[in-house]
Amino acid sequence: MYIDVNEFINCKTDSEMIQSALDKASQTGESIVIPKINKRTGKDIWDITETIHLYDGSTVILQNCHLRLADDTVCNMFANKNARMDNVFEKKQRDITIKGIGKAILDGGKHNGFYENNGIARNVSKYPDHHISENCMVFFRNVEHLVIDNITVMNQRYWAMPLYAVSYSHISNIHFESASNVPNQDGIDVLKGSHDIIIENITGCTGDNVIALLATDDPIYCKSGENMHDGDIYNITIRNVMVYGVGGCALIRLLNHDGFKIYNIRIDNVIETSPWSENDSPVAQNPDLIIKNDKDGNIYHERHLIPGEKGYRCEAAILIGESYWYNTSKAQPGDTFGISVSNVMTHARYALFLNNTLLDSSFDNIRLFGNGFMAVYFGEGNMENVRFSNITYDKDCKPLKDDEHICIEWNNTKSDGLSCVYFNGTEVENVRFENMRCGRFMENVFGGNGKGNVVCKDIESGDLPINQT
Repeated sequence: MYIDVNEFINCKTDSEMIQSALDKASQTGESIVIPKINKRTGKDIWDITETIHLYDGSTVILQNCHLRLADDTVCNMFANKNARMDNVFEKKQRDITIKGIGKAILDGGKHNGFYENNGIARNVSKYPDHHISENCMVFFRNVEHLVIDNITVMNQRYWAMPLYAVSYSHISNIHFESASNVPNQDGIDVLKGSHDIIIENITGCTGDNVIALLATDDPIYCKSGENMHDGDIYNITIRNVMVYGVGGCALIRLLNHDGFKIYNIRIDNVIETSPWSENDSPVAQNPDLIIKNDKDGNIYHERHLIPGEKGYRCEAAILIGESYWYNTSKAQPGDTFGISVSNVMTHARYALFLNNTLLDSSFDNIRLFGNGFMAVYFGEGNMENVRFSNITYDKDCKPLKDDEHICIEWNNTKSDGLSCVYFNGTEVENVRFENMRCGRFMENVFGGNGKGNVVCKDIESGDLPINQT
């Protein structure tokens, strides 16, 4: 049994119709269905003017329907009912489902001009009384058994799907369509306190990181619990990701600082799908850095990217650890461990970008194609007991001219020369490379400088095999 939202045709707004159906369903235990045609307006688009709140046990079926955030609104499209309560951690919500049938679209519509105050290009908020998380497409906090399935997300105004302290949940079959004309168009963000989550079958394009695991005390992240390690992120599986980004970021990003830990993460089958050519710029420019605001918080739009218009590549396919975005302290040795990555195909600048700390982890079957540059970049920090196997450059894989000398001051990324693997002052212990075939356009297998020991076996560079143990 289900409740058709069109039963509430006498409501004043589309949002009120949907909320009324959910209110009734919370009493009867039924699911609600949002059909393609809105009988109140006769339109095939549902305009959302205020957040739709979900109860314990709420099930929303999106039946070939198109939901769009109304112009000039500042709200989420969906959120769990308790998400913004001060005492949110006193009552966990459970068993919430949003499921698409056919093509179900969540659309950010026209951007409202509300951006994150990042202290770089933008330092004034147009809506000082609102938290930036109100600009996310959906917002879930302290929820167990959340299911989101078969959804197309378009034109997200900020992050599409942030998950705060979400557990035992499943996010699947999500397609993103973003033009990266505004900053911070992340796809799925797994945030502090989240664990035991499967994310799978993700396609399309975002304007920032496609999937990110983020645990820091940066002010933009909400509180996740009473104790420090309530904020740890662990037991996450990410698989079958065929995507690209046009914002110069990462396909998958892991970031933890300020004492929070990220561990027991499994990433498998990641394919970068963007077009590419020898004429590409090194990395598509992140609008987060070039869109500026005036004294009133209004944004100057300096460009609009169209996915597929030209070739773009990400900064990194897999990015683990960064030397910024912390509040009190960077990640320390032992804070990031048990990361397993396999079956990655990319033409990103860096296939693997590792920084700060990594322990007891493995990377297998990493393939660079097109204008993919560096297989592994080691930034500052400590890496221990990390294994790399089966890294391959395609025969004609060719780095871009601008890849040869890279210096990004604000995140302390530095590399010189065309090296397959580069160390930027890294301390390593028991780091092992096995079965690596280097690109014929590379000058060195290893470059840079660091401290510690690296074990190599079956390394093929050009026509000269190198077998070292």
